[in-house]
Amino acid sequence: MKFWLLVILMMVFAGRLHAESNESLEGLKFAETKVQANLDEFSGTDKYEYLVQAQKLASSLNPRGDMKTLSPLDEGCLRLQLKVLLAIAKVRDARFDPRSRENLASINITPPLADSNGVRGPSGVDPASIKDPAARRAYEDAIMENQRRMAKMNREMALSRGLDYAVLDVWIFIRNFPAGSAAKKSAFDIVEKTVTDETLRNRIQSEARPGLTW
Repeated sequence: MKFWLLVILMMVFAGRLHAESNESLEGLKFAETKVQANLDEFSGTDKYEYLVQAQKLASSLNPRGDMKTLSPLDEGCLRLQLKVLLAIAKVRDARFDPRSRENLASINITPPLADSNGVRGPSGVDPASIKDPAARRAYEDAIMENQRRMAKMNREMALSRGLDYAVLDVWIFIRNFPAGSAAKKSAFDIVEKTVTDETLRNRIQSEARPGLTW
């Protein structure tokens, strides 16, 4: 009996640890640890997927305090979300234009040069089938450039979406506090002091629900 009681208690404790970050201080602490681990992994690998995961971990939409004043739990959840938001904003390329011709990638590449006989291979042909060294090298370079563009597009799309969702999370979180409450004012004060980018700050403070950037 004691053994099963211990198992049940361990399961309950584990469930609390994996609960949403705004359900308890234990949940918040667990989320903070996991978020920091993802931020550290990103710093060491530059894999943007870690930032996307950190954003999902930090997401917390419903304040759990008395809604009138900003409780330590709610403040911690807000600051965690802002921490991830700023981490994503810092590394994304805000000047990247997905519609610019120079950033567009293709599914298949057509060899840019004809061979010495004036023959150009079809789109997507295996580079090894091109016998002319100059034509083959130009084709391989074009493929590598296209792969670079595709990787850049995937990265910026993921980071742009992650940032948009982070902004929306904070926007919803603050608007769950009653209008005119000390909690809402304190939350906006934290945003004002933490988010120095005017565009991001305006999106969070806007009365209109923030949408996707692109």
